[in-house]
Amino acid sequence: MPDSTQTNREDDLSKEVDQLKREIANLRSAIAERADDLVQGASRAAGAVAQPIRNNPGTAGLLFGTLLGLLAGMAIAQMSEQRPRHWYDRYR
Repeated sequence: MPDSTQTNREDDLSKEVDQLKREIANLRSAIAERADDLVQGASRAAGAVAQPIRNNPGTAGLLFGTLLGLLAGMAIAQMSEQRPRHWYDRYR
């Protein structure tokens, strides 16, 4: 009798392992499908941004140059100011 219960347990365990393998395979396919959707969505978004830049390179360059200049100006102004580093030090 102990051999038959052990065999039953092994069979049950084998069935459970097979079921888990099927579930993992289903999850992999679902993840792969969602990843494909994500890549396609990112590609469409990149195309939506890239197309106007291709059509208007001068305007895009002007905007990016302006943004870069603004950030550089703000960084230089921050370095040259003589003020406390933390906001709460200003009120002491």
